[in-house]
Amino acid sequence: MRRPVFPPAALLLLATLGAGSALAQQADPTPAPQGPCAADVARLCPAAKGRADVHACLQQNADQVSAECKARIDQAHQKFQAAREACQPDVAKFCADVKPGRRRVAACLREHTSELSEACQAAIPPKKGS
Repeated sequence: MRRPVFPPAALLLLATLGAGSALAQQADPTPAPQGPCAADVARLCPAAKGRADVHACLQQNADQVSAECKARIDQAHQKFQAAREACQPDVAKFCADVKPGRRRVAACLREHTSELSEACQAAIPPKKGS
């Protein structure tokens, strides 16, 4: 049987949606998982030591992830794709010289929040703690 493979972007968005992985930096500690993926992370990834580890673990165990968690991952992927599409012109305008990865593009967009298109502003979640 072929293992399902989650799109990397969807798995990376899990932290934003409460599962411990997303637009992640490898050195970030993993927050306590919440939501529909919490039990999967606890059951499948007890030794994970950060968001990158959780991402890799969920990817490796995709065939054992609960339906609820898979639905959350799919939802995250859809939101990511919508934000990517809505913000593409803003990324080209304000962040063209920013190297992708480690949340650098998201940080750049947040630096230009007041200048972003309405579509992009609506598509990106506010930074946690703001």
